[in-house]
Amino acid sequence: MTRPFYKIAWLLLLMLCACGGSSTSSGTDPRGVGVLTTSIRDEARDRTLPVEVWYPTESAGTPSDVLDFERGDRRATLAPLLEAAPSECVARTTTATRDAPAVAGDYPLVLYTHCYTCTRWSAHAVVERLVSEGFVVVSADHEGDTLFDALAGTQSDLTNELVNVREADVRVLLDQVLDGDVLPEGVAAIPSQVGLLGHSIGSVTAGRVAQNDMRITAVLGMAAPMENILYGEVSMENIEIPVGMIEATEDNSIGAIGNTFIEQNFEVANTPAYKLDIVDAGHWSVTNIAGLTPGFAPGCGDGERQGSAEPFTYIGVSEANDYTASFASAFFAANVLDDSDARELLRSDPWPSAAPLRVRE
Repeated sequence: MTRPFYKIAWLLLLMLCACGGSSTSSGTDPRGVGVLTTSIRDEARDRTLPVEVWYPTESAGTPSDVLDFERGDRRATLAPLLEAAPSECVARTTTATRDAPAVAGDYPLVLYTHCYTCTRWSAHAVVERLVSEGFVVVSADHEGDTLFDALAGTQSDLTNELVNVREADVRVLLDQVLDGDVLPEGVAAIPSQVGLLGHSIGSVTAGRVAQNDMRITAVLGMAAPMENILYGEVSMENIEIPVGMIEATEDNSIGAIGNTFIEQNFEVANTPAYKLDIVDAGHWSVTNIAGLTPGFAPGCGDGERQGSAEPFTYIGVSEANDYTASFASAFFAANVLDDSDARELLRSDPWPSAAPLRVRE
């Protein structure tokens, strides 16, 4: 059910980015994006996880509000955060239509694993773009490691044990998606076409899953190294599938040493590797939660340069999202779908100077 005009859509998008006319909406496809909230249950670990599913619909419908991702107490907690957040940093609406009828068919799948104390929907603009290009995307909250756990002061410590829990979450989620227990009626994931996307500690989680679960076809990490000296027990030598990496050049969350490790990951990867550097981006610039809380502030508005602490202004979140989404779409099309046009697009590096791409094959 994927479509043959990736290259045109991406090039149009990149022209918009280069001209400063970017938007966080998917917008490149007349087919719409649907979204629904469900949950999965892992009886073996006595663990229930909220899950978000994004899927293709016949046409664009009424955009849903970001607030609609949550219910009950979590919705009540999120509402004032959204109200207070800078509008140029945090969108109030999405491009997806909630509970819209799905277009039945078999689709390539991307799983998203979120950052530490974030949410399953924290990169919804990137996810929506992937769906507009023909993927189904599924993400679970890593319970005990969400925004709402952090606000309550009950979040898990950032340790290797937490990465173990997160890896198990992703693998159980994949089990249940492939078993047909998660997606809308008539929609199925293609078992041989599974991509994995992660942000921050989600990048480490994605690397761990990619090295241990042979069902993953390609893996992309944003704003953190998959292999590092602190967490995850990941070795790039053990990842035997194509890898993508996004470095935020002014990332003050993982710092210069973290970005150095991303570069080292790229250099030692023994499979095709793709690295996009987003100039003047911060850790949260590639998400939709930059500025939602003080902890998520680095990445939107005014900041300090990595290392020198010189004042500067971060790249616009919508522009950073567009670079991220267009790269992710091309990366997964090339390496999950084996799309030759997407592969040639990556090799040609049409991204502007604000987001240079390097490829090692």
